[in-house]
Amino acid sequence: MTDADTRKPYHHGNLRAAAVAAAVAEVEEVGISAASMRRIARRADVTHAALAHYFVDKTGLFTAVAAEGFRRAAETIGPASTGERAFLTGGLEYVRFALDNRGFYEVMFRPDLWRSSDPDLQRAKAAAFDVLYGAARRSLISTRDPETVTDADVASLVITGWSMSHGYATLFAAGNLADRPEGDIFRGVELLESLLARAR
Repeated sequence: MTDADTRKPYHHGNLRAAAVAAAVAEVEEVGISAASMRRIARRADVTHAALAHYFVDKTGLFTAVAAEGFRRAAETIGPASTGERAFLTGGLEYVRFALDNRGFYEVMFRPDLWRSSDPDLQRAKAAAFDVLYGAARRSLISTRDPETVTDADVASLVITGWSMSHGYATLFAAGNLADRPEGDIFRGVELLESLLARAR
């Protein structure tokens, strides 16, 4: 009897969680392009047939990975996105999340890898962006008359702040900032905040 024959068809009733964890480990080890459903099945200790039956294909599996990643991001970043500096502290936590969860992070922002119409993914993604937009709105309101803060203002701040946090995390993860300590981003945000405060 082969290893494939003895491997469990389901992982103690929790195939989804086991497969997501295995997929994340696979992405972290070999990258997205080299990720293999057969190796992911072996990592999850299930048969390839069981994995394919549950997710259909790699797109289905990566959709589950992205959904779980957005859920975890919201749970991690949300508590840090409080007070007048909500957007800054939330942005720093975003960077920490990205660097600590690289397997999830690589999949989350690659819409070519997952099914955007998946309801579970849509809910998780919406919750994560609610955290982002909420933090931006709170920070803007703390600096001006709340009645003057528009949805366009919030969206503009979100795009700018998200680009900065995402860009730093991506550059660092890809090795472009290998000669710089991770703490640079945190010191840089403080310096940027002080410059903006002087410009008001």
